Amino acid sequence: MEDLYAVLLEQIKHQSVLEVAAVSFSLLYPWLAARQNILCWPAALISTSLYIYIFWEVSLPFNSVLNLYYLIMAIYGWLKWQKKAEEKTLEVTVVPLFIHLWMVSLLVVLGLALPHLVTLSWQGGDLYLDAFVTVFSVYATYLMANKILENWLFWIVINSFAAYLYFINGLLLTGMMFIWYFGLALYGYFKWRKDYLRESLGKEVYL
Repeated sequence: MEDLYAVLLEQIKHQSVLEVAAVSFSLLYPWLAARQNILCWPAALISTSLYIYIFWEVSLPFNSVLNLYYLIMAIYGWLKWQKKAEEKTLEVTVVPLFIHLWMVSLLVVLGLALPHLVTLSWQGGDLYLDAFVTVFSVYATYLMANKILENWLFWIVINSFAAYLYFINGLLLTGMMFIWYFGLALYGYFKWRKDYLRESLGKEVYL
């Protein structure tokens, strides 16, 4: 156990300053989002900007592109939540199960296809995992920006696989952060579900 602790400390010392900064802002995002605080989007904007570079440097091209998408969605979510705040609070809503099932089927096909579109220099055993984390995160982020309750259920699964992906690519702090994200996704789901049941029971929204 002491040897493992020593190894972890040594790895933490070698983490880049950029990763430390990216992790710091990333930790704020899901906690603020779970509390429906609009400041989650500025935090996401900063962290994703940093991660675009970080993931490109460790040859995770899909995650690099994913964070470019996150950056765009951070602006979209910020504007949408702000607009609703000026009018009326954007309520937590749900999507019918058949839509999620249809989207999951589409995302699985897309995740299997994406690795075949990159150059040989990026081919690796974890490229499929990179692709699956990416495509499902795109969908979950869209659900988050529109305050769809089920986004947290997707994040519970995504964060588990993402943590493993980052650990095996040497991004220790980021991997540890996604373990923390797993817990925050549970917290976010039950908190949003409570708000949904209180404010809009029985109300559904279609994408």
